[in-house]
Amino acid sequence: MRLTQRGFLIAVAILVVLNLFVYLWWMNRPMVLLAPAQINREIVAGLQTESQRLQLILDGSCESPELQSFRRGEIGPLVRQEQSSPTSVPPQALGQRPGAASTPTPTATANTPTPVVTANPGQVPPAPVVTAPTEPSAAVLAQDKLVALLDAATVRVLVFDAKMKFLGHGSGFFIDTNVLVTNRHVIEAGKIFAITSTLLGTEPLPAKLVAVTKDSDITNPDFALLKVEQVPAGVRQLAIATEPQVLQTVVAAGYPGSDIRGDTNVVTPNTVFSQGEVSVLQRQANNLVLVLHTAKMSTGSSGGPLVNRCGNVVGVNTFIGAREDQFTDRSLYALSATSLRGFLDQHRQTYTKMSSVCTSELKN
Repeated sequence: MRLTQRGFLIAVAILVVLNLFVYLWWMNRPMVLLAPAQINREIVAGLQTESQRLQLILDGSCESPELQSFRRGEIGPLVRQEQSSPTSVPPQALGQRPGAASTPTPTATANTPTPVVTANPGQVPPAPVVTAPTEPSAAVLAQDKLVALLDAATVRVLVFDAKMKFLGHGSGFFIDTNVLVTNRHVIEAGKIFAITSTLLGTEPLPAKLVAVTKDSDITNPDFALLKVEQVPAGVRQLAIATEPQVLQTVVAAGYPGSDIRGDTNVVTPNTVFSQGEVSVLQRQANNLVLVLHTAKMSTGSSGGPLVNRCGNVVGVNTFIGAREDQFTDRSLYALSATSLRGFLDQHRQTYTKMSSVCTSELKN
């Protein structure tokens, strides 16, 4: 069938009208913009919902399946071992969801100064402000200086899906002006990320994923880099050391869900600190070194720094190994700083290098 000239012109006119209609619809379509205040409301709502879920578990029956699972640590970065064999089972999903039960460890604080009498007898004097060191140290830091440094460098990493549903949280720490390290398994299930801390203020800062390791399998490198546009003054970066020594004193910093659930601020809880010692260094077939230590950690600690008393990173807290039949038989693992250095060098990320040797290390 031949198309007449008139038919051709009618077809062209119809196409023009259709294209004009599509163009006008596109230009006048409703735009959905997520303002910072709306994003923050979503973050707060997600954290409050998670906090209520944990409280319901704690308020439930002592024999409820949820509480038993909670006590066994089945929610979080746990690597189970079969009861009949001491060898590890294949890796399982390690997405951060706050809540592994454990005994709280007191937060390290500076010695309380002598109270000063004020005009209001009932008013408690403010705690002295300790400035975090601005340069890496090769000598042991005073306790208040170490706490101030880790407070200024450690952040809570919040993870959301594409619809802003809260998925969980982990920990991280700055290594450059606006770049921070965490574990890949903390963020790999998410699409949208934000960071918070008491130093960063009440408004969560959006973070962008810039680099990850190829996977997050146990005994493989498990790192990710996040970048934020602007950070407040006072944020500090941690220097990266190498592998620690066995029996060396180490400090873990982060946001374990079992501890921060008691904090009145669900968005920017205080950083939790725990001190321990290096138990053993376990070199894997791929040359990755696992640092087994005794500084307490639980779900939510993943991605947080493990530092020596000089404040330099010797590992990244990553997973917990536990026997199926014994909840108390748990091993705490960090990936060595040497492996982190390799990841950072691979992605040409700038950072400060330090030795793992910490002078004036306290001896027993």
